[in-house]
Amino acid sequence: MPHDRLTETEILGDFWEYPLAFGDTLSSHEWVPLHINRLLTSRFVARALAENRRADIGTALLLWCEAFRQDPAGTLPDDDLELARLAGYGADLESWRAAREGALYGWRETHISNQEEAPGNRRLGHVMIAGIARDMHRRKRGRDQARTEGSKAVARTRVKKKLIEIKCSRAAESPDVVIAIADWLGERDLYITTDNVRAAFEATRGGPKLVQVQ
Repeated sequence: MPHDRLTETEILGDFWEYPLAFGDTLSSHEWVPLHINRLLTSRFVARALAENRRADIGTALLLWCEAFRQDPAGTLPDDDLELARLAGYGADLESWRAAREGALYGWRETHISNQEEAPGNRRLGHVMIAGIARDMHRRKRGRDQARTEGSKAVARTRVKKKLIEIKCSRAAESPDVVIAIADWLGERDLYITTDNVRAAFEATRGGPKLVQVQ
């Protein structure tokens, strides 16, 4: 599959299953790629220029930017009140409805895999925007996972040092023991203190689960 494109078979027919689910957002992302050549040579731009509706291009760009901040990323609400606000029309529904067809060129109703969890939340999707959103979400997930693994590695190193401090050098040399203690503390959101590591060691070895109150 091309890097950031959806295949035609994925949107064939009236039913389109969106590639992201509710909860798949880009959160604090400040940028997404803009494929300049694809935009300038698109039917959307050609049509807007031919029909002397240049304002549709600016409105569409605003909506594209807003779409990446939505849930799921890359979608828009199928609601004129919300769309008017996102497009910068505020409460001027009449002006928005006059611009809607041109500004939403290429957008269509899409089904979200876990849509039953958000009843009544109908969404619109655009095949190009959806492909970019999916690609960016994969990158974000990879970065999040890398940060999580990095945090776990730091926690295990600290646990190992604490085990040595409490004269449990043999346990400190066992990766399984260190991981079990670090996970036990992490699941309970406890600091890696000497007392908590001692309590975690006892708990994971079947001893009393005594934890210092903090």
